[in-house]
Amino acid sequence: MYSYTEKIVKVASRKRLGDVTRIAEATNYSPSHVSNTLAGRRYNTEILNTAYDITRRRIQNDFKIASLEA
Repeated sequence: MYSYTEKIVKVASRKRLGDVTRIAEATNYSPSHVSNTLAGRRYNTEILNTAYDITRRRIQNDFKIASLEA
């Protein structure tokens, strides 16, 4: 399994518009707390695991942008 820091990096590379709100609603935390957690300013495994579950099957943003430019 991935470490906490590795999960933050993976989620950050796959995060899309509206994900913070979806994660906040799923975990019952405020969007600002979710945003701080995903930025690495707070430590919360419940938020991070939910974010990882939401984003794990997506392709990374840089690959998605490259495919749109081609």
